[in-house]
Order: sequence, then structure tokens, then C-alpha cells
Amino acid sequence: MYDAAVMYAATRLSIAFLAATTALCAPVAAQNASAPQVTGVTLSATRAVGSEAVRITGSAPAARPLEAALYATFSQELPTVLLSRRIVQTDAAGRYDATVTIAPAYFRNAIVTVAVRALPGGAPVSATVRVASPNVPAPPDDIPASVH
Repeated sequence: MYDAAVMYAATRLSIAFLAATTALCAPVAAQNASAPQVTGVTLSATRAVGSEAVRITGSAPAARPLEAALYATFSQELPTVLLSRRIVQTDAAGRYDATVTIAPAYFRNAIVTVAVRALPGGAPVSATVRVASPNVPAPPDDIPASVH
């Protein structure tokens, strides 16, 4: 085979070298196009210390809106209550991070269930967080019982 660009006959070795060089020097967008895309939703929920809120983080399909809903279970005798619903955006890498308030679920030991789903119509994933005091310990709580 004759390579007209360099004016010499191409060998199998030079063809392999040319193919490898072309693959390595390809534009970044072309290289990332073959990277696997996130298809499912992952969720991690933790209490936001210092406030009545839950911090949610995870991954989902890139640049898509997600719906985050918080539900509270106060007792076996009461129905589950919708506390809040919020739209959260993922970034270009498919990550999201948001703080969602749980007010009015101020009952200590209530169970807050966080459900996140990709819109439109994705299957939800969920995690639970138990409601606790926003600041543990606080200065008046540190007073010894003998002083009270």
C-alpha cells in the first residue's frame, strides 16, 4: 500500500502505528462519546446538621431533571404524610446534590423517606432518615443533671 502523504510505501507496522496515533489524538468529545452513560438513579440521604433538612446526593442520567419527594411516618396509627417535593437537576457528569427541608416534621424519631426519580416517569429509589435534634449537643443540653 502506498501512503501519499509521506510519499513512501506503507507497511503493516506503519498502518498499525497510524491507527493507534489517530485513536489517541481523536477529539475528546469523540473519545467520551463511547463512555458508558449513567442510566439508573442512586441516592444517599443524610441529616443536614444544624437545620431541619435532609441532604441528598447521588447520580442519575446527565442533564435530566429529578423529582425528590420527602414523606414522613410519625406512627403506626397515622398515615404517611408528604412533606415536600422538589425538582433537582443533575450536572453534565450525572451527579446531584441538594438540601431539602423536612419542616413540619419536627417530631423526634419520625422516619423520613426520601424518594428520587428521573423525570418523566422513572422508577424511584428511596432511602430513610430518622428525625433528630438539629444541633446535638447544644450549650444548655451540656449542663449536668445535678445543676437542673
